[in-house]
Amino acid sequence: MRTFSRFLFLVVAMLGLCHAADDHANFEITVKPFIFDFIVDEPVDVPVSIRNRTGAPLTTDAGDVFACEVTRLNSRDREVTRYAKTQLPVVDIKPGETWEGFIRLTDLYEMRAEGDYFVRFRAANRLGASVSDGLLVSVIPGIPIKYVRQMFADGTQREFRLVYLQRYQINEYLYLRIIDPSGVRAWDTVSMGMVFRKEAPKLDITDDGVVTVLHRATRDLHVKLTLESTHDSVRITGEEVLLDPEAMARTMMEPFQKKALEPPPPPEPWWKFW
Repeated sequence: MRTFSRFLFLVVAMLGLCHAADDHANFEITVKPFIFDFIVDEPVDVPVSIRNRTGAPLTTDAGDVFACEVTRLNSRDREVTRYAKTQLPVVDIKPGETWEGFIRLTDLYEMRAEGDYFVRFRAANRLGASVSDGLLVSVIPGIPIKYVRQMFADGTQREFRLVYLQRYQINEYLYLRIIDPSGVRAWDTVSMGMVFRKEAPKLDITDDGVVTVLHRATRDLHVKLTLESTHDSVRITGEEVLLDPEAMARTMMEPFQKKALEPPPPPEPWWKFW
């Protein structure tokens, strides 16, 4: 019995030493959790930090590993299709040094379907390997408000859809989704910023494909966004912040109102002996 206890103690001690060695010879990979959801096709940028705690450099050009894995939760298709418009950045981290950067997941993986995505980052060289904590990315459709359609000569269509989302039960945001019903292309969702629900936003498109979005961002400001849409491209051509006419009138009248509220100067005596 005593021999078995000693053996068990040795096994536990060896496992502890191995764990301590592994803990020392690894990478510290940090990702910050998101506290909000993303609209479908909205770019997802993840801040990633990798600290090299091994005795050898992490050099991806030399074959070391810096990988990102994304899986779908609650889905039969566990793995997300990779279509890699861009690649993960090439890193060269010396022992004891730290690399920090942003990884745009939507440039690496197709995340066009609403739902929850589970993300992990992994780093490995000849002396060690580590995996980051899991990061949950929730993609939601939002609440559609308005849409317009663009018809092309070959019969294909494109839809521009304004989507509303309330975050933290405090701020309200507006987004412009760009959808090709054929599914051949995926366009980034454009964030329009905060919206003030005093009046409905406006969405218009001309025959030559000029899209205009006008919405009230605050009580006194409007934001006007202009896009040019052709068969092969969509690009933002202008963004203006416009002062509301009522707010402009108040701004112009403010100096006169302040002047009117000032007390009148004391009357000067009409008799003067000096």
